[in-house]
Amino acid sequence: MKNSLAARLQKVIPVDWLNDWEKEEIFEQLAAYEPLVQQVVIEQLGILWPVNSSLCFDFLSHLPKGLACLSTEQLPAWVKGFLDVYEANGLRAAREYMADVEANFLCRIRGEKGLSLDEVIPRLLLYLRGLSGRRLELEKASSLSTDTNTVFLPRDISAGANKADNLYIYKLLSSFRWAEIERDIYCQQQTVPTVLEEFLRSFEDQPLAAACYHLLQTVHLAEFLRSYLPGLMRDGRALFRHLGQNAERAAAPDCQFTAVRQWLLCRCAEDPLPELSAETAAIIATAAADQSSHVDLLAATTDFYNIVHCQENLILPPPLLFQGELRPREARLTRLARRQEQKQQFIKALAAVLPTMAVAAPAEAEPPAKSAAPALTESGASLSPLRQAANKEAASEASLKEPRYICLDDEQLELPAELHLLARDIEDDLGAVPSFYIASASRMAGSRGQAPAGTLLPQEGPTLQGGLLYDEWDFRRRGFRKNWCRLIVKPVMATKGTFVSTTMAKYRGQILQLKRQFEMMRSQQRFIKRQQDGDDIDLDALTEAYADRRAGLVPSEKLFVRLQRDERDIAALFLVDMSSSTEGWVGTALKESLVLLSEALHSLGDRYAIYGFSGMRRSRSELFHIKDFTEPYGEEIKGRIAAISPMDYTRMGPPIRHCTRILKDIEARVKLLILLTDGKPEDYDDYKGEYAIEDSRHALLEAKAAGIHPFCISIDKEAQVYLGHLFGDINYTFIDDVKKLPLRVPEIYRTLTS
Repeated sequence: MKNSLAARLQKVIPVDWLNDWEKEEIFEQLAAYEPLVQQVVIEQLGILWPVNSSLCFDFLSHLPKGLACLSTEQLPAWVKGFLDVYEANGLRAAREYMADVEANFLCRIRGEKGLSLDEVIPRLLLYLRGLSGRRLELEKASSLSTDTNTVFLPRDISAGANKADNLYIYKLLSSFRWAEIERDIYCQQQTVPTVLEEFLRSFEDQPLAAACYHLLQTVHLAEFLRSYLPGLMRDGRALFRHLGQNAERAAAPDCQFTAVRQWLLCRCAEDPLPELSAETAAIIATAAADQSSHVDLLAATTDFYNIVHCQENLILPPPLLFQGELRPREARLTRLARRQEQKQQFIKALAAVLPTMAVAAPAEAEPPAKSAAPALTESGASLSPLRQAANKEAASEASLKEPRYICLDDEQLELPAELHLLARDIEDDLGAVPSFYIASASRMAGSRGQAPAGTLLPQEGPTLQGGLLYDEWDFRRRGFRKNWCRLIVKPVMATKGTFVSTTMAKYRGQILQLKRQFEMMRSQQRFIKRQQDGDDIDLDALTEAYADRRAGLVPSEKLFVRLQRDERDIAALFLVDMSSSTEGWVGTALKESLVLLSEALHSLGDRYAIYGFSGMRRSRSELFHIKDFTEPYGEEIKGRIAAISPMDYTRMGPPIRHCTRILKDIEARVKLLILLTDGKPEDYDDYKGEYAIEDSRHALLEAKAAGIHPFCISIDKEAQVYLGHLFGDINYTFIDDVKKLPLRVPEIYRTLTS
């Protein structure tokens, strides 16, 4: 029986890795169970072992207690539960979860306690997106907040008596976050005279000013929800009353801040309202009024701060259950990133519907973001404005009913519904669609119609001035065009979403395996024979010396073997294609590859950097900074990887030359430039065909001359035609299935650096 048990265990756990007492402990415990239980337990050990071997022994130690109250069918769900806890909060939290099976597992599945966000995300997402009309995202977090793109909710809620109550709390928290976005509490509209962060910095006690502003905005949001979602607020009267009773017991006497909190909770519970001082009552009236503007609320905040700030020994209470945290900086950064993304989407989408015979306008500089006029471009294209309505809701309704047109040289072209909605989002943000958006789209449409196919010579023109200028190789002239391309280095704004966490969950087992493989590569060890001193005797050299001596020859004195440890000294720069052709699954696979690679390299310790590249014509080749060699891998870098999105075209020469310059300044024994791309070099001017390939090849030769080793990973089906010419016969690989890309990229790196 013991041999049979060992054979079954060997299938899920490498038993040879266990010492004798560990084997005895496992065999002894499993032998006490019935065959059916043994089989289920062995299956769970197979799930736990690749994650963490300590989890296996913790699981076995808590198993008798678990089986005392769990059925065999419930064991997999219990294991899944503490695995989720382990991945979120570590080994100690997982052990605590296992220790109390009743409270942490059985009560939850009986609906007696708690509700996890994973259980309700599909319903909440539909609810939120239906309310907002936008593709808002939901994500688990330790605190309640929103950056206006993503709503961050607690991992689980157990404040309610049952699952239904906790589901209502999730819905309430989500509704308040939507209201924060809808009522623009972060002052992002063009009508707001100041940025919220600047306003709060003007106070002596900034945390108190932020708390006062947040509380008055919560009063405003509660009144808005009472009007817009009256059923939701009525259903929460018991919850608000309970919160009010707790707040009343903890309230400080004569504190106007806690008095306003109490007033808010009584108002939401529809209970009699407490009395407030005349000054505070006037401030509350302003905050609660539906017609109050941002200017009114900022002024009310100043008045409220002056009242509260005068009180001695003030201790601010924690935010109310539904209040969350104020995150103005994150909201501002998210808004800037969203604005940039909307600009790119609008220009591309508009260019696609404009006739290709439209005359391309000359390049113009982008005006400041606050430029308000939806104006005319040089090509005669303009966006017809919305009919002015009495308020925002009426304007939105009008925009859905009225068609939107592009006026192109007195000809009206109706916009598709998707572009219509995108234009409305831009107007909500900037007040109007900036004229240079339309001009850029018109130029793109015009150049698309004019670009001759298959031409070899680049567009003639003067050399550029200013910025990062790079030469471009003209193979027909066998020489460079001096200062021919302008490179613009741009930051990638980190975004908060579920992409990285979803990727890590999807490839959990592979990431753990990669980390183990890469950890073994930290230092390489090899034995050097025939040394004058060393760690051990070289038997081959000793035998030869003995034979030489018997033969009357002078024997060698090099009779030892020495263990040589070669420390890694590698710097790798990953250059990622961000052209428009990577949209869809290709772009997703590229980002997944970077996540897996970064997780593995983080455990290895090699220095690495990540940049993306795209561009449009020789005057705007773009290099996107995702991670440089000095930045540590963390949440900021993960957010930048998640924010990678398709841009324009694939002009390879300038970014390769700039990355060569970066690598030349790095001290390392081995320098790698690894290009991840889905297609050959091409821009929408005359950077095409043989000319583009020869310039890219020359840029790679320049890198080799600088002591840098280029390598290409391509998923282009026609890659074999030109990659050998570009990179050399052994310096590239072609992946025929894009779904294999995330796992192949780390493996290729491991092969290159072993």
